[in-house]
Amino acid sequence: MVHRDAPPHYPSPVAERSEPARIPAEPTAEPGRTAGAGVAGRGRGSAQWAMPARASVTIRIAMALFALGVLAIVVIMVLFASGSRDLPLWLNLTAMLTPIGFGLGLVGVAAEATRSSRALARRAARADGDDDTPG
Repeated sequence: MVHRDAPPHYPSPVAERSEPARIPAEPTAEPGRTAGAGVAGRGRGSAQWAMPARASVTIRIAMALFALGVLAIVVIMVLFASGSRDLPLWLNLTAMLTPIGFGLGLVGVAAEATRSSRALARRAARADGDDDTPG
């Protein structure tokens, strides 16, 4: 690395040019596994952070409720900005779908994570030859 004299406000020499950081598209293989070996029950590819192929029913319902609630909030804001003051009760109640959908989504994600970690523990126990795990 070639250094040049630093500008007066820098305390030490500054590198001329450095190579850009390279981040792999997929995590490196664990010892004893090939890089192309996927994780069973996960999405496409071998990436450890891959999402499931499909979201659970609970999460899909939560996303729909949240989206409807946000849409109702946008409608309320537009109507309020256009001068309407007495909005219908059903519209205000529909806006309450936002926190309900958010809460249901949190519950769905927690349930999915628990289910996934239990399945991973059972798979690891089977690989070790220990089949007396609870669950």
